[in-house]
Amino acid sequence: MFDLAPAPDLALLLAPGDEARFVALCRWTTRLGRAETSWLYVVLHRGHGGWTHAYRVVPDRRPGHLAVYLERAEQGDRREALAAWLRERAAAADDRR
Repeated sequence: MFDLAPAPDLALLLAPGDEARFVALCRWTTRLGRAETSWLYVVLHRGHGGWTHAYRVVPDRRPGHLAVYLERAEQGDRREALAAWLRERAAAADDRR
């Protein structure tokens, strides 16, 4: 995993009351086998009963744009569990290289 990089703006993902937590910056291996520099976040969305989402944010091919991937979603406040899941996936991707 990487240690430093400018954080992406998550404003479009967050509603009032939502909470985002940075998990890691890493090289994430996609289902197609391509490694992408990715910021990993868990977000607790408090509306509609509360859901926790695990997001992966990557630079898009278009300069200045980002792509956001929803990697996993669980009902309720599951921030710790999804953060651990993201860290495990990131560590596994690092081990494959």
